[in-house]
Amino acid sequence: MSQAVQTAAGGQRRVSPNPRVGALIVRDGKIIGKGRHEHFGGPHAEMNAIRDAGAAAAGADMYVTLEPCCHSGKTPPCTDLIIRSGIKRVFVGMQDPNPLVSGKGIRQLRRAGITVRDGILREQCTEINQPFIKMMTRGFPYLIAKAAITLDGCIADETGNAKWISSESSRKKVHAMRAENDAVLVGMRTVIADDPELTVRDVPGENPLRVVFDPRGSLSESSALLRGAAEAPLCVITQSGADENWMRAMREHKADLIVSRKKNAAALTDGLKQLGERGIQSILVEGGGKLHGMLATADLIDRLELFIAPKLLGEGVPMMKVPPRRMPDAQGFLSHRWVQSGGDMHFSGIMKKYE
Repeated sequence: MSQAVQTAAGGQRRVSPNPRVGALIVRDGKIIGKGRHEHFGGPHAEMNAIRDAGAAAAGADMYVTLEPCCHSGKTPPCTDLIIRSGIKRVFVGMQDPNPLVSGKGIRQLRRAGITVRDGILREQCTEINQPFIKMMTRGFPYLIAKAAITLDGCIADETGNAKWISSESSRKKVHAMRAENDAVLVGMRTVIADDPELTVRDVPGENPLRVVFDPRGSLSESSALLRGAAEAPLCVITQSGADENWMRAMREHKADLIVSRKKNAAALTDGLKQLGERGIQSILVEGGGKLHGMLATADLIDRLELFIAPKLLGEGVPMMKVPPRRMPDAQGFLSHRWVQSGGDMHFSGIMKKYE
């Protein structure tokens, strides 16, 4: 199962709104078939593993990180294929939180006479699919707050200049994060200060959906984001009441609009929920500080990624304002790690876990 988890996590392309799944066919302790779900709309991991094993799958065992599906979608039910293949035992990492499956796939296999054991390395299997599990159980995208900060907690100097706080190695990691997630989100202060492209560069991978929270409807037609909207998808979350001519200009430049009837922080939450309904499961939030603070106040951040540079500014733009707490109640993490990243330290902390 550990190797099945590694297989699931090793894919180069995003599979949203589907989960990452890995499957192995094993006979006499040897792997004779291996597969993962490579991309949305493509064959599921079970199908790829059975194809890899061929006729030798009959009588063998299957190890799969997620309960096999039992309904038709982009592909036929995996349970039907497993039954036809002659596989005798199936070891499952976790049950599928999708209500269309949730336990039904396992029951169907057992009714066909296949021995099924579930909950094998369940924690590792849930870890690789936190965004999928959150969407299925909460109906809301998984949010990763990312920032590059100085030792004294600044994301930019007093003028708003943030280039460059972090090292080249850290910036390359951020591009890899963009490729791993469905969307990247910034606020208008970041757009005005940096005029970012928010595309994937210097690493392999596809561009995420680029999202701007622009409640007043002020994104300029000359911005790098809008100029590149025909090549890399762009979505703008704004509020009802935004200027009609501005909205028309956004659409003419190929930008998608989410127009919320709510205001300020509530409009942001509403816009993120609508992104989830469109199949966006994971969002990398690149700032700035005000946007991070809004999400922290609303308790919407699931994971924190900080690149801490060995620099001091004394005065500058703070990372984010979080709701004040007393020391005994300080915000903690379910798990965290520190790794060297060029000349920086990379802190990765899990704030919430979904099962």
